[in-house]
Amino acid sequence: MGDAEQALLKMSPVENAAVGVGAGTIEVIALQPILYWKNATQQGLPLSLNPRMLYRGLSTSVVNMATLTGLQFPLTGAVAKAITGGEERPLGDGEKVGAAFCGGFISGLACGPFELTMIQQQRFGGSIVGTPARLISTFGLGGMSRGLLMSCGREGIYTAGVLGTCPVFIDKFKARGFSTNQAKMGGAICAGVMSASLSHPMDTVKSCLQGDIEQKTYTSNAGTFRTLWAEGGASRFFSGYLFRTGRMILAVGIMNECKLRLSPLLFPHHFA
Repeated sequence: MGDAEQALLKMSPVENAAVGVGAGTIEVIALQPILYWKNATQQGLPLSLNPRMLYRGLSTSVVNMATLTGLQFPLTGAVAKAITGGEERPLGDGEKVGAAFCGGFISGLACGPFELTMIQQQRFGGSIVGTPARLISTFGLGGMSRGLLMSCGREGIYTAGVLGTCPVFIDKFKARGFSTNQAKMGGAICAGVMSASLSHPMDTVKSCLQGDIEQKTYTSNAGTFRTLWAEGGASRFFSGYLFRTGRMILAVGIMNECKLRLSPLLFPHHFA
């Protein structure tokens, strides 16, 4: 195990959360337009190049991602420590992916309401406070849980890619003689494409559920699967795939780079 990896394992849950919040905030601000195009494509809405449209819901997206990564980093770390029983040893490849998936799935519980708010803002405008208030007054508290199961599943796979498979791919590329930068790029591309491909059908169902909270077209999870299949078969579940895959590749690279650079910057005593 390298010195940097040993130092990362010594970080506390609070320190991991701080790194996650910083990394998530940077990633969202940089990639919010791609997220808007992805959501619009999945719902069959027209695309826009207007910055006022592209950055609708940015504050909600930042809070969402900061919360998610603030949870995912320490949750993944906690699961990893449970796997090793507190023993200071490197995780196996399967253990890294499993720990990341569990941390991501749990964090999805916080993701659903935030993304519901953001998607409603992107469609109809409104503030980060006013939009949830409108939804609760109209649909009750239960309305805020729409798409929650799909959020958890998607986040589990996404986090397994960001914090699990990307480091595995990087190590594999390095073992084959690639430089560190080449290994990072290769790891981000491989992890991003794989994570996006496996989780995209759930993301499409989630976006349709949350965009159509009135249930005019998309009803339950199962009903939305049936409707999407009727609309275009298997390919319909991959609407917006290129936008999401591109964003995920960039996000994986940004998140891992931020993790490596922010950790020693914020908590240098672990890296002395």
